[in-house]
Amino acid sequence: MVEYETKISSKGQIVIPKEIREKYGFKKGVKVVIKPIDKTKLLIERTPRLSELFDILEGVEATKILFEEREKEVKVEKERLGELE
Repeated sequence: MVEYETKISSKGQIVIPKEIREKYGFKKGVKVVIKPIDKTKLLIERTPRLSELFDILEGVEATKILFEEREKEVKVEKERLGELE
């Protein structure tokens, strides 16, 4: 296991080394959860992407799928409303 040393800034910020950010997907703006393990250890977890939560979305942008599903719903709703008129 490779170890990295970093400092806490006067504002309480910690720099995650570039190699780790790139390897594990810690990009600018990504939310993380920090869990205290004991008095000297913290666990930092990146909030999973939607595609990581649902394996069916492998390599596909979740937004694109959501928009396609929404378009189908709108079409069905328009057809239903047309039948009522």
